[in-house]
This record gives sequence, structure tokens and C-alpha cells, in this order.
Amino acid sequence: MLTLLAATILVQGPDLQRDDFGVAHIKAASLERAFFEAGYAVAQDRLWQMENSRRVARGKMAEAFGPSFVASDKEILAQAYTDAELDQQIQQGLDSRCRTMLSGYVQGVNAWIEEATAKNLLPPGYANNGLKPEPWTERDSAAITIRLFQQFGKGGAGEIRNMALLGYLQARKETKDRVLDVLQDFAWFQDPTATTTISERDDPLAKSHPTLPIPTRAVSERHLASLPKVGLLELLPGVRLAEHQESNRIAELVGAPFKWGSYAIVISPQRSATGTPILLSAPQMGFRTPSIIHEMSIEAPGYRAVGMDVPGVPGIAIGHNPYLAWGLTSGVADTDDIFTNATDATGYIAEGKSKPIQNVTFTLKVKGSPDQTVVQRRTEFGPIVVESKSGKVVFSRKSASRMVELESLQSVAHVAAISDVKEVDEALRHATVNFNCFFATADGQIGYRFTGRVPNRKPGFDPRFPLPGNAESAWDGMIPFEQMPHVLNPGAGILANWNNKPTTWWTNSDTPVWGKIFRNTEVLACLQAPKISVADVERTAWTIARRDETWPYFKPFVEKVWTGTRLEGFDGWMVDGSRQARLYQYFLDDLRDQLFLGVTGNFISPDNFRLVGQPSVMLAALSGKTKVNYLQGRSANNVVRTAIEKASARLDAKERYSAPPIPVPGQSPIPYSNRGSYIQVVELLKDGPWGRNVVTPGVSESGDHSLDQAPLARAWTFKPMRWRN
Repeated sequence: MLTLLAATILVQGPDLQRDDFGVAHIKAASLERAFFEAGYAVAQDRLWQMENSRRVARGKMAEAFGPSFVASDKEILAQAYTDAELDQQIQQGLDSRCRTMLSGYVQGVNAWIEEATAKNLLPPGYANNGLKPEPWTERDSAAITIRLFQQFGKGGAGEIRNMALLGYLQARKETKDRVLDVLQDFAWFQDPTATTTISERDDPLAKSHPTLPIPTRAVSERHLASLPKVGLLELLPGVRLAEHQESNRIAELVGAPFKWGSYAIVISPQRSATGTPILLSAPQMGFRTPSIIHEMSIEAPGYRAVGMDVPGVPGIAIGHNPYLAWGLTSGVADTDDIFTNATDATGYIAEGKSKPIQNVTFTLKVKGSPDQTVVQRRTEFGPIVVESKSGKVVFSRKSASRMVELESLQSVAHVAAISDVKEVDEALRHATVNFNCFFATADGQIGYRFTGRVPNRKPGFDPRFPLPGNAESAWDGMIPFEQMPHVLNPGAGILANWNNKPTTWWTNSDTPVWGKIFRNTEVLACLQAPKISVADVERTAWTIARRDETWPYFKPFVEKVWTGTRLEGFDGWMVDGSRQARLYQYFLDDLRDQLFLGVTGNFISPDNFRLVGQPSVMLAALSGKTKVNYLQGRSANNVVRTAIEKASARLDAKERYSAPPIPVPGQSPIPYSNRGSYIQVVELLKDGPWGRNVVTPGVSESGDHSLDQAPLARAWTFKPMRWRN
């Protein structure tokens, strides 16, 4: 271990060196040269992964791999930007500094492609699939970056899903007369008991925050009555399209970013055992080989940062510089809406006028098959996601960040150059997508900002459902940057987030996420000591990978009836190999069935049932705090006892809990994958930041450094974050 911690830098060139883990360390006399080396280095490490990422992002998988990828490509192209629109974002969304970074990065990638081609060093995936790498372009990096931001930095557009569920509830005799009551229970707007990142005491906007509309029952009834009549079979493809279901499946298959989530912790000097700030950041983007993410350090005039990057995207996304350590988690906000317009023989109707639907045509090349044509149809609101022939209506997706996503790359690039806390807001002000941004500084300050564009919506509508495409429901601009959730140096001395509710006044809007039960409670439970050490912060990551956040809430109900059952004595630890942990999983499923199945049915499918029947709804139903009485004359004790008995009956004699694993080729899996794809812990010491991190399983996609960080991940340990010597 001492050898690993004292890893020496291995010289590769005058501007680029690599350490014992193969991590690239770049120091150059100009920004363009530094990013040339960054592009060259990441292409050396991840060219085949980058090839797949650009193809996923641009809807070109079938061109290389055949008909089985057509569905994913069509899904991408149905909402994609044209080449001209990508060029426009590059030219208008990036300042000259960022364009220099992007240009240098692209040149570096191409330098390695040329060298690898000449020296027969291309990844085997090219030869195995009869491919030759085309030159890397700025459009490729832009498309990957935009898709990344769309996956992890925006939300909403759940209205089609909600409309499908509405039709389902209206068709059931058990719920048709109580649809709004069921919706209030399962798709609530606001829960004041939900855990927040900013406490009300520390919130500078507690008494001056923007108003996020919560409709009255009368408003909801009027809105639902105005919705067009569209069949369930016509809506379901729109649900899949809005949620990118097929392209996310393909992204997971080929190792492109695909998962949503992340956690972060920041400790102030007052709460820190060492008297200096501590920051942990752990983006959860899935585990593949190679890793979804990459790492390096870059030093050049006006840019010095070490940490995590994403192959194909120039710059350090999460890391530290000499003054600032920062981390990101996905922000949850309703940034997109579905607008609905009637159609006629010539187009769609808006403000009483017929307007033409714009057709944007893409050619979809398919290996071994004829080319196909994909026509993306657009209204003034955005791409059409559902076009109902029977209802003579179209549903279009409007996004707050449409055509400006790439500006967020510029915002992240400026974070890496911050040297004063006053510069944080200026850097983040121009972010167009939603992230929870956490930071700690060398002079002892900590803070948090929720970034991105969020629409100001007009009252009088229910945001859970499609809006009429007219001026009456049009957005009233965006929430100002100063009115977005933020805090500097909170009195509590701690900031923690696991994609939870940012502050008390933030609402769920079209997708119910935050209730009384949410995973961030486990993070906070680990950080109760008056003084928190680095070991405490690291132990938190270890603990939350093994704990079930629902247990503290269901424990009082279970303990009343568990005597003599197989669940007696369970403590909430989801330990690999535990029989009781597996039983508890079954119990939660059976409790959901016992509470809701007889009233609501399974919401079209078992997967939907698990998604909609969240633990917070189950807890409210057991506690008698729902609009509908789901106990139906039974006591809570009886329902819980029955669920335990049914779970016990289906637990096989040899069955045990299997902790979700991290696959490692040629090795046994690493248990407990509920952790960051990348984890960094940075102490802002008096003589400068000291960071440690782990990239599971390694920095490259082949060779000695493809799996050499797997032992660190298996042992929950880290290596130093280094600069070039």
C-alpha cells in the first residue's frame, strides 16, 4: 500500500506524464496545448468507449452494429439536434476560452487516432466490427456533452406518463370516482417532512422565495376535464420516448453514461475534527468496464484542476484546484413540459391559427440493411413525442435548456479556474441545466448552489399533466439565478445531498420524488457527531451502501408484530448473504401489494407499481394519512403481519440477500455497488488541498490500468489525487 500511495510519475512526454495507475498529468504552456494533451490522453485510454458514446449520442449505432440498434437510434433522432444546431450551440454557447479548449481536445483525439492507426494500436473493437475510426469532431464532443447534461441535469416531461396513469385509474371501477384523491396520495406536490439540503433556518430565501404553483382541487378538476381523449396504446410509446428508455438501455450496454444519481457531503471548519473543510463527491453513473468516467490533472495558464472527466467531454467535471474543491449531484427540477395542440389537415392549431409542423429529416444508416429515414416532427414548443390520429392532437416537449445546454460546459470550465469564493456565483450563473453544486474553499468556506433554468409557470393549471399550447399557459420566463436554492456557510456546518429536496419550498411538480422517506436520511444519520473527521465522511459512503433507508420508518410497525416471525431482530443492515435482508425486500413488495393492489391495481405493470407505490406512500397509508383509506377496515398491525407472513412463505430455504455487485472481468464481483462510480474525498488543509479518489475499475479500457483500481474499490480505499511534478 505504501508503494501505491507514493506512486511515482512515469514520464511519457514533455507535457504529458502518467503515474503508476496510468492517470494522465498534463502541464502545458498554453490552454490549447494542455487540452490537446487531454484529448490525446483520453483517446489513448478510452477510444473505443468514445466511439460508442458518440454513436449513441448522435443516433449512429445501427450504422456500425446493425438492425438491433435501430430502435435506440430512432429514439435519439426523434429529439436530436441537427448538425447546424450543434454548430450553433458551439459558436454561441461557448466563449473563446472554451472553444479553444474544445478545439485543442478534438485535435488531440485525432492525433491519437492517426498514430494508433499508423502503428496498428487501435482498440480491437474496430477490427472486430469491420470499422475504421472517423476523425473526431467538435460536434461529437458537443453531442456527448449535451446528452450527458440532458440525462443528469434536467427533468420533467412526466406528463405523458401521468396522463396514461390517469386513463388507467379512470377505467377502474375501484378508483374512477376518486381519481384526484388517488393522485393526491401517489403524486403529491409538497411534503414538508421531506429531508432538505438547506435547512429552513439556514435558507436565505425562506421568506422571499419564488412561488411554485400548487393547484387547488378545482384547478386540477378543470385541467383534467380539458385534456384531449387519447388511448393508452397511443400514449405508451410517448412515455418511452420522453424517458429515453431504449437509448439508455443501449448506453448501459456499451459503457456510455446511463444512470442517474449522486451524493455529496461538505463539512465546515467548525464541524470538522481538523478545523478545515472536507468535501466528498460521488457521482453515481453506473459501473461498467471501462468505467463510465475517467480522470486526469490539467495545468495551463488560467486552468488548473485535478479530478474526474467524462470521455469525449473536455475538462474536469468534479475535482479541486489550489483554492476550491467542488462536487456535483444531479439536480431534480421540472424543466420540461408537454404542450398539446389540436391538429387539422395542414398542421397544428395554436392561438386559433393553423401552423405547419416542421419536418426535420435524418438518414439512419443500418449495417447490412438499406438506409432508413427518420423524420423528427416539431411544433413551436419542440419535438413532437406523441401524435394521436384518433384524438387529432399532438403532444410536444418544451425544454428550458433547449439549444443552450452547451453553455453549462462553459460554466463548469470556469469553476476549475475559481480563486475566490466571490467567483463561484459568476461561474455558476450561466449554467443552463440543473445540478446541485457543492464547494469548499482553502480559506474555510463551504456552500451550495442549485443551478440551471427552471420555468416560471402560470397558475391555473395542474403541472402534472400536459398544458394547452397557447399563450394562457406559456411560461413566464425563468426563475432568476438569485432566487434559486443556495446557501453560503450554513450555521449547521454541514451540507449533504443524495438528490434529495434542495429546500423546504421546492416542490415535486410532475414527478413525485420527495416524501418523508428518502435516502439522504441515511447520509445525515452517519454525520451526527459534534466534530466530524475524514474517517467519518469515508465511513458514511461505506455505510449507506449497506443500509436500507426505509427501515427506520417501518421499524415501529414491524416491531409490534414481528415476535415469532422470521423478521424478528432485523436491524436494517442489507448485508451480503443475510437471510433477513432478503426477507425484508420481499416484505416491502408484499406490503405494497397488501396496501394498494386491491384498490389501485398494479398501475399497468409491476414495474410501474413499484415506481408509483413509493415507501413514503406506503408509510402514509399505514399511518392513516392518505386521502383514500387503503387499510379498508384492517388495522395497520394486521396488514404488516400479513405482509411478513406472505414474504416468509415465498423465501426459499437457501435464499439470501445478494448485494448489488460491481462486475470486474476475470475477477469475482465487488459487492455493494450503491456507491459513486467515482469517489473523491478532499481536505482543504492550511497548506493546500489534499485529495484522494478511486475510479472503479481503472483509468483505461485495456491493459495494465484497466482493472488496477478494483482492489482499492474492493477494500473501500483511495489513492492520492496528484498533480504533475
